[in-house]
Amino acid sequence: VEKKAAELKDMLEPRYFGWLGHFLVVKRISTQANFHSLYLSFLDNLGDYGKGLEEAILNSVYHSIGKLLRSPKITTSSSERSYLKNLGIWLGQITLARNRPIKQIMLDCKELLLQGYETGKLIAVAPFLAKTLEGAKSSVIFRPPNPWLMGLLGVFRSVYDVEGLKMNIKFEVEVLCKNLSIKLEDIPLRTEILAKRIAPVKERNPDFNIKSTSSLKAAASGGRALSGGAEVQTLGISLPRSDESGRTTPTDQQETVIPNLAAYVTVNASLPQLLQSQ
Repeated sequence: VEKKAAELKDMLEPRYFGWLGHFLVVKRISTQANFHSLYLSFLDNLGDYGKGLEEAILNSVYHSIGKLLRSPKITTSSSERSYLKNLGIWLGQITLARNRPIKQIMLDCKELLLQGYETGKLIAVAPFLAKTLEGAKSSVIFRPPNPWLMGLLGVFRSVYDVEGLKMNIKFEVEVLCKNLSIKLEDIPLRTEILAKRIAPVKERNPDFNIKSTSSLKAAASGGRALSGGAEVQTLGISLPRSDESGRTTPTDQQETVIPNLAAYVTVNASLPQLLQSQ
């Protein structure tokens, strides 16, 4: 790292820091979280010469975060959420872990979390912010009971208690508390904040395990016996359907054949006697 830092000082002019910062964020930092410590060491070895590069990287990080949060695929694409999460890890390390604040004008963390609650984007926002705040565990200033941090944790605690919230989002909050060495129940609730926000629609919301009413009705009706020309499928077995004359006709789907069926069927010995008595 020291050798490469010395080489960079000799060959790269400061006017190209914007290009290098963007390259590092897009091609390295967002995809290689396991190498973050290496890149941080590289910046440290640049000394005062690398201050401009550090700022260029930080600006590119904020730009990339905003771009991902505005992406229409952020709730459905696991790769985009992974990039966002990696950027959160880096942001926490380059700011909070080094006792440097995250300015509200650049990233309003509390408002972002609340908007994620309203719009069904907690599945992306919660892991991102949780990883960002983990940087506070190495900080002298931003550790609990820092008011800025505790305010954010209060919103996390309130969101955690919302009924139907998915377990993977709850897990992110639990891991955050563990890394910050604070118990979840010791965080003051901020329920009044959520009460002032627009309550999310939980049906078909990626943040909640709430099925839609139509899905529940369909599931209930699916268990009833169907008559006439209805075709029932259970465990991949298609039953034949009847035509208007009552004759059975094969279904369009290929019939499922169960091998060695006789070995699994037991006939009651008294059944023939019952049939003869009718």
